Amino acid sequence: MKIWIDITNSPHAHFFKGLIRELEKSGHEVLITTREFDGLTEIMDMLGMEYYVIGRHGGATLEGKLMASAERQYKLAKLIIEEKPDLAIYKHSAEAPRVAFGLQVPSIGFVDNETAIGQNKLILPYTSLLIYPKAIDAYELLKSGADANGMRPINGFAELAHLYGFIPNRKVLKELGLRKYDYIIMRTEPIKANYFNADSERSVLEDVIPLLPDIPIVLFPRTEGQRKRFEHFENVIMPEHAVDSLSLLYYAKLMIGAGGTMNREAIALGTPTISTYPGRLLAVTKWLVELGIKFYSNNPQEVAEHALELMERNGIYKNHIRAVISSMENPIDVILREIETYDEVGTFEVEKSLNTSNPWSYMSLNDGGDKQKKY
Repeated sequence: MKIWIDITNSPHAHFFKGLIRELEKSGHEVLITTREFDGLTEIMDMLGMEYYVIGRHGGATLEGKLMASAERQYKLAKLIIEEKPDLAIYKHSAEAPRVAFGLQVPSIGFVDNETAIGQNKLILPYTSLLIYPKAIDAYELLKSGADANGMRPINGFAELAHLYGFIPNRKVLKELGLRKYDYIIMRTEPIKANYFNADSERSVLEDVIPLLPDIPIVLFPRTEGQRKRFEHFENVIMPEHAVDSLSLLYYAKLMIGAGGTMNREAIALGTPTISTYPGRLLAVTKWLVELGIKFYSNNPQEVAEHALELMERNGIYKNHIRAVISSMENPIDVILREIETYDEVGTFEVEKSLNTSNPWSYMSLNDGGDKQKKY
């Protein structure tokens, strides 16, 4: 089959890298599309993907988002009419579902953010098979237009797929002047996201860092404005280009994040994590907190106190996190099974049974070229 995968955000490149490799190993032809956004193409180059660059992110305003999305949908439609894929796959892409639906291309979508209602209403009604973490109440997705007969919950979360091909590499530590297990990673709020409704002018991390002055902190800002607000902290390091963030997370003592993806990547790797997200918490975040493998607070004093505790008892927390994670499903396994079923019988088999295969089973080296095409 020819399978089209649309990658629209930096974390999605890591989510799909393993699926792409496995599909290619099975003899499928894979067509990859992406857009210009937040260093995404640089990450895809680093992962050795070949892709078409179609469109760009529209920025923080509604007007910008609408115009950029409409333009990208038009350009995508032209390419897909020409390429004629048999199946479309995406994660929170607002354009791919509508193009696939309009051209009668069956689709598989992965969604793990039930709070992105506007985006979900552009995705869920047009998705043939929706895969989502079981932590999300299906009713929340049905309200945004999901088909009750085409939903497949999994006992896991998206970032388990990011471990495909991963072997920790200390090179990035040398590059940044760090020692393993002797630093913290932080990530700022997703202020450009359409679901973000908290203060975009100040980060809670600005009040946490002064309470942790004796340990190096690697901070990943999302905008230049955010970067400037952290430049005066002497113990803060901000990488200037895309780096091996998974290795950084693996060797970190702790992750403190005001977003979602890097927090869950850290948990997938067994690194203790504190969420400081200031808005409505995702169902996945609440679930991980209830399981005792993630911690939450946006009170700076509480965050700092808990950070010190987690660093002091680091080994105990890491062992607990990895024990809980070991019983979860890897999204790669689920999507591959659904593709195999579709290839054989021409329809999706919504399998409800729990697969307790090792979610880390795809950790190995990967390779590839570095070609891209503009469209």
